[in-house]
Amino acid sequence: MKENRAKLLFYIFIISISLLFLRAFQIQIVNWEKYTIEVQNLGTRITTEVPQRGNIYDRNGKLLAWDEKVYRIDNINGPLSEKTEKELYMILKDVLDNPYSVIDRLNFQKKATLDINSIVAQKIANIDKNLKVQEKYIRKYAHESLYHILGYVDNEGNARTGLELVYDELLSGKVGFNMINISSNQGKTNTITKSPSIKGHDIYLTLDIDLQIKAYNYLKETNNTGTILLSNPNTGEILVLVSYPSPNPNLFSQGMTTLEFQRILNDRNKPLINRAISASYPPGSIIKPFIAYVALEAGISPDKTIYSTGRYDLKNSDGRVIASYYDWNVLGHGETNLVKSLTASVNSYYYWLGEQLGIEYLVDYADKFDLVDKTGIEIPNEKIGLFPGPQWKAENYGNVWYPGETLLSYIGQAYINMTPAQVLRMYNIFATKGDYYEFHLFQKAQDTFGNVLMEKNPILKNSYKMEEDYLKYIYEGMIKVTTYQGKDSSDQGTAYESFKDFPLTVAGKTGTAEVGGGKLSHSWFAGFLPANNPQYSIVVFVENGGMGSTKAAPIARKVLDDLIESYF
Repeated sequence: MKENRAKLLFYIFIISISLLFLRAFQIQIVNWEKYTIEVQNLGTRITTEVPQRGNIYDRNGKLLAWDEKVYRIDNINGPLSEKTEKELYMILKDVLDNPYSVIDRLNFQKKATLDINSIVAQKIANIDKNLKVQEKYIRKYAHESLYHILGYVDNEGNARTGLELVYDELLSGKVGFNMINISSNQGKTNTITKSPSIKGHDIYLTLDIDLQIKAYNYLKETNNTGTILLSNPNTGEILVLVSYPSPNPNLFSQGMTTLEFQRILNDRNKPLINRAISASYPPGSIIKPFIAYVALEAGISPDKTIYSTGRYDLKNSDGRVIASYYDWNVLGHGETNLVKSLTASVNSYYYWLGEQLGIEYLVDYADKFDLVDKTGIEIPNEKIGLFPGPQWKAENYGNVWYPGETLLSYIGQAYINMTPAQVLRMYNIFATKGDYYEFHLFQKAQDTFGNVLMEKNPILKNSYKMEEDYLKYIYEGMIKVTTYQGKDSSDQGTAYESFKDFPLTVAGKTGTAEVGGGKLSHSWFAGFLPANNPQYSIVVFVENGGMGSTKAAPIARKVLDDLIESYF
């Protein structure tokens, strides 16, 4: 009996040993390649190497946006050990205000981005094999006014808005990859293979950051929202594009709390709106040069005069007064021809034009000149304007168009709305005597070796046939706006006080657009210089700023003073 039991145990032992040898043979000889790869994969990680984003420069080579190096710590395993947490704390306590917040992020979010130096980063990398330390870049911006132009790159490196998004393919570079093997010895890794990242291309803009910052501060000083635009009408280059107020793009690129973002969203001044291209306003008298020109096209003589008493009466077919409209000068401007109507901004002259020409004629010319179309500037979210007539009112309000609405349209009121960029486009067409070169901010892109990869050439988007014989009257009136002292306020140029000692001749126009609701009017100034050979054009818009002559025109003078100092 004992002998049988011994034999049974012996057979079991022999069978077990045989099975073990058979399994070992299968793993080590038959399937050795498969299991070798599986074992290696247990200790192999592929990590990405984020590329440095290309820089953005202004027209003079000054930095507008760039990357600053930080370090990203990734926890590639489970919760940190107590020993690792203690060592992390000892390393970070002298360089960060709250090391425990970093430890919490590594335990729960599995990652943390730190503004530390390379020595501290290396110490962290040596603590634990499960902590992977790699360089990362955070986008930095030169000034808050750049938000509405550049947009921003978030703290994960994703382009979200603005030119950062439009030119992301040029700027972003190529991601690198590292394949590493984590050994069983704590803290030791070996790089198996490496594909380095490639820095993004640099781009240069037409913007002048010095003029940009000064213009932004001029609006900031007024404590009004608004916008300032400065361009070259012969190329479409934008030198200044200010929308005030503006959020600081650095807040977005570094990451902000929900409370901080809600504060921006709920700001009554709506800093996220790009007022230059994404908001439209009644243009008021800023549109009068256009209306004066189309009146000449209609056959109105530039020498024809009306007498301004300060009030213009609209009468029906029976001669009965059905409504009265007023000049800004309640005492009137006296005998007024086309040139004087521009110089002194005489409303009565344009009320009279409205009765003579009608609304359909004006709407047709607005369409012919694409007056409220998008300008084509490359910044996202540009808005179209509105230049309505009877059909529009019937479709949108189910009501007829009244004669008084025609008169108000001829002074840039009623339902007309234009963006400041559309106003600038209109003045560029006058400056070039019919040509519109598409607005642009991009100038060129180049690689890290300075080789130019692509360059922006001016694009003649529209060319309108304009009569020089008519334009000379428009120019004369606009020049007198800034240069004619006059006998008194009734015929003095509305921007004379701001430009009377300016070294160059500016052809300009002020505008005061009423908005109702007990609010101050919007304040406008637009023009170009030098008047005899225009090289630059400008629009200043101050929301609820009051009179164009007393708010927008003085700001325009300051901006043009800076322009002359830099470019003349």
